[in-house]
Amino acid sequence: GLFKFASTPDSDLNVTLNEAKTQLTIQTDVGTTRFSNLNFTASNGIVDSSAVIVNSIAFTTIQLLLDQYPNAGFAYSYRLIRELYAGNSIKARTGGSELDVGYTLGVLDTSSLLTFTGASDGFLPVEYDQSLNENNLTQTTAANQLKIVDAGALITSNSLPASQGSSSTGSVSSSIAFSGMSEFWFFEVIEVANNSSAQVLYESSSSIGSAVGAFLIYIAVGELYIVNRVTGSSSMINRYSVSTGRQLITIRMIAGVDLALFTEVWIGSVQSSISSTSGSGTSVFSDQLLFRSARAGVSIGFEGNRQESIFYPSDQSSNRVGIQTNINDYYST
Repeated sequence: GLFKFASTPDSDLNVTLNEAKTQLTIQTDVGTTRFSNLNFTASNGIVDSSAVIVNSIAFTTIQLLLDQYPNAGFAYSYRLIRELYAGNSIKARTGGSELDVGYTLGVLDTSSLLTFTGASDGFLPVEYDQSLNENNLTQTTAANQLKIVDAGALITSNSLPASQGSSSTGSVSSSIAFSGMSEFWFFEVIEVANNSSAQVLYESSSSIGSAVGAFLIYIAVGELYIVNRVTGSSSMINRYSVSTGRQLITIRMIAGVDLALFTEVWIGSVQSSISSTSGSGTSVFSDQLLFRSARAGVSIGFEGNRQESIFYPSDQSSNRVGIQTNINDYYST
C-alpha cells in the first residue's frame, strides 16, 4: 500500500490504517481535528483529501496507473505511474552537459530541470522506462534528440510537461520480442500539430519495405496509418481519421488475423472506424528494435508534442476503459 506509517502522541486522536493500507483515517473525540502532532508517511506524496466529515478526515491515496494495471512492456511518462519505481524520468542535455532528472511529488522535477538548462534549450538523450523491463528510450545523436526546454522555458501541453519533436528527432528502444505476442496495445498522449505531412509514431524496423513481421504507425493526409509487412513484397494497411490537437490514441494490434481484424483504434475513449484499407494476408509480427517518433529514429519525425507512452504486450480489453480513464482524468484529453 501507499501509506507506510502513521502515528500521533495525542491521546484524543485515533489514527488507523486500513488492511490494504490505502486509506488513513483520523478520528478525534474533541471538537476540532488537529494535525500539529500528527505524522504520516506516504511513499509517493500523492494524497487526496476530498472526503471530509464531522470530527473525522479520511485521506485516500491515488493508486498509480501501473499498480492498477500492471505488466506493461514499457512506460514513458513525465508523471510517476508506478509506486515502487525509484528511478529517474529523463536524462536531460544542454550543450555538452547531461543530468538525470527524477520526480518530485509524483511529477517531473521541473525545478531541477530548468535550473540545469538555464536560459538554454534542453534535450532528451534518454527517457527512462517505469515498467519492470528497463527498456529505456535512447538517442545518442544530439541533432536527433527530442526537446523538452526551449530557451529556458519548459515545453508543455495543457500546462503539463511535454517533449517536442521535429522531422528529424526520435529515439529507439531495445529489441522487443513481438513474435511471441498474440496482440499488443499502445496508449499514447500526443498533441498533433500537423496531420498533413508524413510523421512516424512507431516503426519496428528500419527495413519496413522488406522485413517480414515489421510494422509502421504514422500520420499523413489527415489519417493514422497502421502498416504490417506480411511477406517480403506485400503489406496490409488500415487507415483511421485523425485530427490535430491534444488527444489520447489507443492502438490494438492482433497477430494471425486478416486485414479487417488486425487493428483497432480509439481516440479518447471512442472507438474509431477504419476509413480505408489496402493489401491482404495474415498479420505477423517479428522481434525488432522499436523506433519511436521517427523513422529509424532520425527521419520523418513526429512534429507534435508527446507526454505519455505505455505499451502492453498482452490483451487489455478488460482494462482498456480503466487505463483510458486514468490517463484522461490526468491529462484532460
